[in-house]
Amino acid sequence: MAIDYVLAIGCEPQRQLGVERLVTLHRTRIIARSAIAHMRQDGDDRDPSEIEVQLTMRKPDGDSARGVTLQDLVDESAALDTVADHCATCPAKLPREFACHRRIRYPIPEHVEQWLMGRLPRALATTAGALLVRGLGEFDWDGAPTAKLRAAGETYFESRAPYGVRWEADDKSTIEISADQLFQMMFMVGHIAPTHSLMLALFFGAIPHDTSIHDLTDKEARTRILEESSIPPEPDADVEQLAAFLRTLALAARLEATILVDG
Repeated sequence: MAIDYVLAIGCEPQRQLGVERLVTLHRTRIIARSAIAHMRQDGDDRDPSEIEVQLTMRKPDGDSARGVTLQDLVDESAALDTVADHCATCPAKLPREFACHRRIRYPIPEHVEQWLMGRLPRALATTAGALLVRGLGEFDWDGAPTAKLRAAGETYFESRAPYGVRWEADDKSTIEISADQLFQMMFMVGHIAPTHSLMLALFFGAIPHDTSIHDLTDKEARTRILEESSIPPEPDADVEQLAAFLRTLALAARLEATILVDG
């Protein structure tokens, strides 16, 4: 169970298969290859056609399940091979086949929430801080949709309570934001338009928090800043999933591409 997201760049695989089918096929391939690799690590040398698994799709509106062999899953995803060669000339210069589609696995570990909160601006007296406060007020990101998922148990989040950050404003009042609000603004507002990707990249430090408004609105300056954006690889695999998403935000903003989200 995971959040699937796709950088919609209109590449040949996306055009030929359709984005929805590409995601379904690639998700199936990931599941099959991961399961086979784990079986081999455990010393199980059976042919994939002999290994039966039950696939359960969990969503807020109910679960669905089906029994298949791992070979069934390999065969179902074979259509990807007809378009894989196009990934060598990816318009976004992504490093591997079908890297336009990535996943963030549930449940989100507690230490990942902590890492994400730590990337917010340390002070409100920055461009990122000012725009974040404005966005919280204008778009009503109150975190309620995320809180509903968190209250359902440990399916979606390891921690039963969200992490939070508090700032003191110039007038001595306090402003708070929770991880529930962050996950809402990232994954529960529908598909992510380039302008929203730009703001999220700014909030989470994929580009510097103190980037000037002038540079954000000037196309040449904005492109340069986004090209220089950097999120170092994270040794922790769970943290790296969110780090990869932040890199995709900066890339989407630079390419003026939409990120399609299926949570």
